[in-house]
Amino acid sequence: MSKLKEFAVRKPKLTSALLWVLSAVITIGCFMYQDKTGPTYPLEGELDTASGAVNFKFLRSETIGTDLKIMLLDPVPDGVTGYVLYKRYKSDDDWAEMPMEAGEFEFSRRGRTEIVNGVGAELPFLPERAGKYEFLVYVDDGYGDPVSVTGEKPIYARYKAEVPMTVLFFHILAIFLSMTIAIRTTFAALIEEKFKGLIKATIVSLIVGAFILGPLVQWYAFGVWWSGIPFGYDWTDNKVVLEMVFWLWAAYANRGELQNRKSVLLAGFATLLVYFIPHSIFGSEYDYRSGTGHGTAG
Repeated sequence: MSKLKEFAVRKPKLTSALLWVLSAVITIGCFMYQDKTGPTYPLEGELDTASGAVNFKFLRSETIGTDLKIMLLDPVPDGVTGYVLYKRYKSDDDWAEMPMEAGEFEFSRRGRTEIVNGVGAELPFLPERAGKYEFLVYVDDGYGDPVSVTGEKPIYARYKAEVPMTVLFFHILAIFLSMTIAIRTTFAALIEEKFKGLIKATIVSLIVGAFILGPLVQWYAFGVWWSGIPFGYDWTDNKVVLEMVFWLWAAYANRGELQNRKSVLLAGFATLLVYFIPHSIFGSEYDYRSGTGHGTAG
């Protein structure tokens, strides 16, 4: 660490540029992790059968108006078939069964459209914002009883309304800038650079991304502005509150002439911890039994 500080003293501009690049790279890595984890990412994997391996992709998030695709991907071994048992989550529905049939399946995620061939089923879309399906996918290789891909554990898929791409873009951009600045602020405290202005920039960008544009995205998708404490348990909302608390404390601890590097390092650690919590856990969901939603207007 001492060598890094010496380098920063000798070449401050180069050090600053390199740390900004490193901060952006770490942020991109965290965003990729967020994109690949959590309950809204498609469930993908491989199931071994007597006829050979079967690759699958089950969507777990979809936009109202689009049927939910549940797919076994080509090449599907000869003789392998499947079916889906499904019902609306938090409803008194009986389980329904839908056979999986060969075909071409098109779906979109994060603005990217993908077309795959295989054997699949398309569950009819749910019209309620935050309405959910729970389902089990059974694969039959013809040599024994059909096997559930996930055993006795159901898979859940949630519906949302369309979010304008402009709103979504600026929300993601603001969150990206917020985390990049937060990490850069942490590096500044680590090598004893000036960091008070960066603390303010972190807080402002976090407010814009997480507390202004974030609720706007949620309003479009689920019909509520906030589904964290005290209105719900959405970890996406609650974790940004936690992050904000640490940065506000860092700002307070470094007010005026005070300088408290440890508070900044702690806030930086909290930021990284927050981004390793998968997205959308305990998010909005509609209750069909009561006709109301947990964190949603329906």
